Amino acid sequence: MGYVCILAEKTNQAKAYAEAFEVVKREKKHIELKSCSTFPDGAIITWGIGHLVGLKMPGDYKEEWKRWDLENLPIIPGQFEYKVSEDKKHNLML
Repeated sequence: MGYVCILAEKTNQAKAYAEAFEVVKREKKHIELKSCSTFPDGAIITWGIGHLVGLKMPGDYKEEWKRWDLENLPIIPGQFEYKVSEDKKHNLML
């Protein structure tokens, strides 16, 4: 079957899931479950922590869009792009 990753919406939801199984260890960003009949190779439970990814700001597309100016409106990039929130980057690595 392979190793399983369970994504819970919130921390308390992940803790509730873990109560049904034997826990190997609890880390800051995940809970590791011992192998059992449900998860023969064990499993990891992790959780969401708010908005991990957001739209890039106008200034990320063009230098002239960094300062607000009526002449630049409307600001519509050719293709919308996303970036990981700086304060959440560490949460993307288990």
